[in-house]
Amino acid sequence: MDYDQGYLMAINNITEQQVIAKFAQEENKIFPPIPKKIPHIYNYHNEKVVDNYYWLRDANWPDVSNSRILNYIEQENLYTSYVMKPYKKREDSLFEEITSRIKLDDVSVAVKKDNYFYYSKTEKDSNHSIICRKKETLDAAEEVLLDANELAKGLEYFNLGGAAVTPDHKKLAYSTDIIGAERYTIVLKNLSDHKFLNDTIINTTGNIVWHENGIGFFYEKLNEQWRSQEIYYHKLGTDTTTDKLIFKEEDTRFSVSVGRSSDKEYIFIDTHSADSNETWFIKMNDKTMTPKLILARKDDQLYEVDHGNELFYLRINDHGKNFRLITNNNTDFKQNTWQELIPFNPKIYLTGFALYKGYVAIEFIQEGLDQIKIIDMHTRNEKAIAFKDPTYDAGIMFTTYDATALRYGYSSLNTPSSVMEYDFATDSITVLKEQEVLGGYNKDLYKSERIFAVAQDGTKIPISLVYKKELFKKDGSNPLYLYGYGSYGISISPNFSTQRLSLLDRGFVYAIAHIRGGDDMGYDWYEAGKLLNKKNSFSDFIDVTEHLIKHNYSHKQNIVIAGGSAGGMLMGVCANEWPDLYKAVIMHVPFVDVLNTMYDENLPLTPGEFKEWGNPKDLAYYEYIKSYSPYDNVKTQSYPAMYVTCGISDPRVTYWEAAKWVAKLREMKQDTNLLLLETKMDAGHKGASGRFGYYRDVAKEYNFILKIFGIE
Repeated sequence: MDYDQGYLMAINNITEQQVIAKFAQEENKIFPPIPKKIPHIYNYHNEKVVDNYYWLRDANWPDVSNSRILNYIEQENLYTSYVMKPYKKREDSLFEEITSRIKLDDVSVAVKKDNYFYYSKTEKDSNHSIICRKKETLDAAEEVLLDANELAKGLEYFNLGGAAVTPDHKKLAYSTDIIGAERYTIVLKNLSDHKFLNDTIINTTGNIVWHENGIGFFYEKLNEQWRSQEIYYHKLGTDTTTDKLIFKEEDTRFSVSVGRSSDKEYIFIDTHSADSNETWFIKMNDKTMTPKLILARKDDQLYEVDHGNELFYLRINDHGKNFRLITNNNTDFKQNTWQELIPFNPKIYLTGFALYKGYVAIEFIQEGLDQIKIIDMHTRNEKAIAFKDPTYDAGIMFTTYDATALRYGYSSLNTPSSVMEYDFATDSITVLKEQEVLGGYNKDLYKSERIFAVAQDGTKIPISLVYKKELFKKDGSNPLYLYGYGSYGISISPNFSTQRLSLLDRGFVYAIAHIRGGDDMGYDWYEAGKLLNKKNSFSDFIDVTEHLIKHNYSHKQNIVIAGGSAGGMLMGVCANEWPDLYKAVIMHVPFVDVLNTMYDENLPLTPGEFKEWGNPKDLAYYEYIKSYSPYDNVKTQSYPAMYVTCGISDPRVTYWEAAKWVAKLREMKQDTNLLLLETKMDAGHKGASGRFGYYRDVAKEYNFILKIFGIE
């Protein structure tokens, strides 16, 4: 056998019910799986690095069929099931509690495109959305275009990638992933008789962009390494193997994507890395479909392009990291032909824009808060939309170029989501839809705050938090749930969550640490937490923790921390370096084997990640990454309780990262605190299939937390 004398290791290949029955007979002999150590030697910079759990990586990945590996994963899953079995009723109760707040039969706000109103809906017992439309008016008969629940029947996993109707509204193209590997298959159907066409395309990203001619579309092809480096055009009714290659990227650090201008006059092809890109355009009436370059790629230059109001618009960081917005009225893209619409401002981070006939809507971050303003392109008058909460999430929801109003979404930690519209002509704001929280939610019973911790270098780190007023004592006795991410320039929005109420109503304070590595305070904020500055993310998170303790939001060993993917790496570092601060750690699809992953350029994301973490083949980056990579820094010490999840089909963070992390912890940790690994055998990076699968996952996480904290 490959396992020591732990109890599960002696009873392979039996059912979960048999395992539970066996444990019930001899409770004192319950042990977690302990995989055998099989040394594998890496030679990095003439240094021998021993990896005792390398064998958990299947040599045939993405096919995982090695019986020894599957056996270990199964045993971890069975152990998790057994340990949590006495609390299954509470898990079910939490699931019911969470879903009872949600309006299960719901309808989105419709978007008018030509003579049709398009929308999606969910039905009470449905796991997936249903795409519908009505002709001429919202009072017309409903036409169901695609019922994802029908497509998902009999499948363990299902995800609808994209869906796009032809410009003449007669056909629908959509994409699906049925194993969680994020390789989408594009399928087409007639909307008149709902018969499927023979035009089926496999191994795509799922994105579908129709040409205005309505007889073909553009898509992004995935290669064997899950990289999108080719754009193809498919003409309806033709053999998909003869699809026209429109663009190919040779640099493995870059990925390509395709889109359409807001005014539908151009196709845009963007090839991008973490800190550089270039965009090519194709005029819709160009029958040769020959891409033409807008601006050539440069190191540390990023730009985003769109077309409308007879102008090209570029959001570009050539004058400063926080970007500016410039325009050009022709396809001569020389430097002296651009006109500046919004100049670079070191205090304002321009994050996006949307074009409408006669107007431009701008998204930006100022002092760490989302802002939206509208510019009248005829008068150049500006109108800002005001938001009241101390911390919130607001963003443009683009509808159509011809729309007469700007649609946007808004929520805060204690304010349910709303869909709003700002009328360009009247300056009036209309609430189109407010999230309905069943069971009588009253936002006045909860309070959100925005406070700041001071980092070790004097930087102020924002913290968004929320709690239930009557349960918050401000004496340090409240349990705290602290979330962090801090990578890729991704900000964590302080938005509303119905499931979070299950923690708040039990006395938890919920907080988000807006640490460096995200772009919460601007692009500089991102750069201050990447590459050789990565450790700022970790120290920021600790400084936030200690600030919350100092100011009596909670106390040491009364805190659960949570993060996923790169946020899981953050959790791993905190568990290794500051284990005494936390009572529990939640790690979803954690990126913890950083050094080995970044050395392996055959993995899907590695070449494109060098600009985020550095290339360890460079000695300086090797030493830096090795000094924090969670898997390489597991210690002989006590650790908090941990709940770790991963997906067997995950192409982004492979399953073996979590498996190796847990295996090494089982070998080295010196405590009896609970350590659970749950591997989803029918899912990938995005977790369980459908909305009920997601709610079940949340219930499992909360159930674990309540067990560890001794809270009902």
